[in-house]
Amino acid sequence: MSTPRRKAKDKEGLFGKRVLLIVTGGIAAYKSALLTRLLVRSGAEVRVVMTEAAKRFVTPLTFEVLSGNPVADDLFAPHTEPEIEHIELSVWAERIVVAPATADFIAKSALGIADDLASTTIVSSRCPVYFAPAMNQAMWRSPTTKRNIETLKRDGRFVIEPGSGDLACGEEGPGRMAEPGEIVDVIESSFGRGELQGIRVLVTGGRTEEEIDPVRYISNRSSGKTAFAIAAEAKRRGAVVELIHGPVDVPPPDVDAAREVRSAAQMARAVKRAFPKADILIMAAAVADFTPERKSRGKMKRGEEVVSIRLKPTTDILASLNKSDKTKVVVGFALEDEESDRKAMEKLKTKGCDYLVFNRIGPDTGFSTDTNSVVIYGRRGRIASTPIVSKREIASVILDVLVKDKRIRQKSNERK
Repeated sequence: MSTPRRKAKDKEGLFGKRVLLIVTGGIAAYKSALLTRLLVRSGAEVRVVMTEAAKRFVTPLTFEVLSGNPVADDLFAPHTEPEIEHIELSVWAERIVVAPATADFIAKSALGIADDLASTTIVSSRCPVYFAPAMNQAMWRSPTTKRNIETLKRDGRFVIEPGSGDLACGEEGPGRMAEPGEIVDVIESSFGRGELQGIRVLVTGGRTEEEIDPVRYISNRSSGKTAFAIAAEAKRRGAVVELIHGPVDVPPPDVDAAREVRSAAQMARAVKRAFPKADILIMAAAVADFTPERKSRGKMKRGEEVVSIRLKPTTDILASLNKSDKTKVVVGFALEDEESDRKAMEKLKTKGCDYLVFNRIGPDTGFSTDTNSVVIYGRRGRIASTPIVSKREIASVILDVLVKDKRIRQKSNERK
């Protein structure tokens, strides 16, 4: 599990906010201990409710120590004061987070079943409720779970989508509970704090596929991880985020609008339509530089002769955009096999960018990795650089640069 360290400066993000954490009975309950710690470090006051099944995985003492408050786990527990605990908890909480949210508890919540303290608290809740599902991929994909999730959403509940990867059962696929740091970010952003409040951010990501024939295409190894991390971070900071992406290897984040394209030409058309409304364009997509001059209508047959495919350049999307509106901020990306300030600055000027994010191809950087190392350039040269860190941290560094741009500060202040 790789949860980024949260700095002391982030403490004001949830300072004084009251968060009720409901822990249900899944193996991901161990992550909820770290979630409690991160919430407390972010300044939140945290109280914890545990189901009987949850106590099979983690002891109440763990959460009492981490939260600094007693754990509630019994609907009929005696009290020194005449209060109805599930009502008191639901009145106290400003946000309720169910993490992990098992398939069983999601089903109970969707149906309004109230047979223990945790489920009764959900039924009587008066604040936004966030579910962080955690389960086997087959359970997550089942029609029953999908139906229950949709019911929760219709009822005004929020779902923090699970990740995909190795599961406790030994299988691989969707169903992993979102990382604790991601959950904290969602809760922070739900209170409306953010440097990009009201700013419209257009992010492109993923790769494009240039068709050779109906079954073959030219593409690259871009996974979409960096672009999706940027989109999620911009949303966390209060931006209105539109995402245009090609084929990817990871599920897209929850943003205001998303569109999937396939080819470089489709990406170019989509960006040109969306760009006029954007305050910031972050062109993180790995768009193909070349496309076949001619596409075969049928599958090309294998033979003994050598087959040649003539390629022509695709549209340079960044260079082709109308940038007459100087209040817009444009960010380009470059992936090269060697670092060069001169090449980076040349590309920045050629593309007409305000900023260029330069990353180098390597075993732990570039495409298909969970980490990267970047150098960020502005019109006057280097602005920031990073060692090899997670792509989520890369996204944070990029947004840190953009929120300092005077054009963005001015627009954000005007729209708050």
